[in-house]
Amino acid sequence: MNLAHIIDRHAADSAALIFDGDSITYGELRDEVGRMRGGLASIGVAKGDRVALLLGNSRQFVVAYLATIGLGAVAVPLNPYSPGPELELQLTTVGATVVLIGEAGAASWTNADRLQIPLVMHVISDAPNAFAEQTVGNLDELLAGEPVACLDVNPDDIAVHMFTSGTAGSPKAAMLSHGNLASNIQQSNSADGHVDADDVIYGVLPLFHIFGLNVVVGVGLSAGAAIVLATRFEPSAAVTSIRD
Repeated sequence: MNLAHIIDRHAADSAALIFDGDSITYGELRDEVGRMRGGLASIGVAKGDRVALLLGNSRQFVVAYLATIGLGAVAVPLNPYSPGPELELQLTTVGATVVLIGEAGAASWTNADRLQIPLVMHVISDAPNAFAEQTVGNLDELLAGEPVACLDVNPDDIAVHMFTSGTAGSPKAAMLSHGNLASNIQQSNSADGHVDADDVIYGVLPLFHIFGLNVVVGVGLSAGAAIVLATRFEPSAAVTSIRD
């Protein structure tokens, strides 16, 4: 099994993600995820490696997340607005070797001391001009290679390190397995008012928190629904998106 298979069975022409006014279908999503798996594998990402995602609520986040866990690697969703020292600590705690950065996470990365995170070998960004000397490529380059198939894993294999909110001390990196996340999706789908394939979900909850990651994205993609990704809640924009 592999949690990344949740997108496999849906109609290729059904809408999967809507972001910044653009949409991609499940067929296009499967293609991008497969090629991202190939791109990550080409830089040496393998089972058990930690890949940090500083991508905010975006199409790139979803593609990178599914590609990472599809290789048997461990996705580490991080707050793209974290202070530099907090980012250094979290990357060191999980032993991340790859960091993927979108525009939302550029400022956070530039405020981090690269010398404090020596395990990071690859920094790949959508915003390289902010720290060109620290990047080794951009996200589009990871999509340029040949697709790689999903790796079969055990249900107990770790899929995600999710940092807690830290209400009782420093945030902890909770370890969530493929089986944990799949069970949570199954429970949600069996409840009254569950998500169906013809539903459209407004996804404004942050994907670096477990509710946004697994109840919005995980449940939504498992059901074959369309997910509208929003970077922040703006009432007028939300009303327009919901109406449209």
